[in-house]
Amino acid sequence: MAGLAIITEACIGVKDRACVDVCPVQCIYEFDAQKNTLFSEDEAGSGVIENTHTPNPDSIAIFGNTLLYVNLDECTSCTACYQPDVCPVGAIYSEEHVPNGSASTAKYNSEDPNKGHDHTFFIQLSRDVFGD
Repeated sequence: MAGLAIITEACIGVKDRACVDVCPVQCIYEFDAQKNTLFSEDEAGSGVIENTHTPNPDSIAIFGNTLLYVNLDECTSCTACYQPDVCPVGAIYSEEHVPNGSASTAKYNSEDPNKGHDHTFFIQLSRDVFGD
């Protein structure tokens, strides 16, 4: 069975946004620090906003606008965003298959200065970042 999509640390500083284009429900959000809002676009870079949320200040302060966030309440577990040919750095996993970040399980951006951290942290972050 497919699981909810979790974006992990390989997205930090990359934010390729290919996942936004394949998401059928626009549940992948970017943080706008100037407006203090999380927003999802109809298509990456289109400027057509599908939905917005006010972020939890403590949770959004961790990574701010350096990565994308999945609203787990809106995700339908369709698997589109975590297919191997979508994310160029392999940052997205199903909730059941988020690696722990060890060298033997990591398959993410080798240039990422944060590599090696426990990716399961991003499961809770995905739940906490949407404040409203």
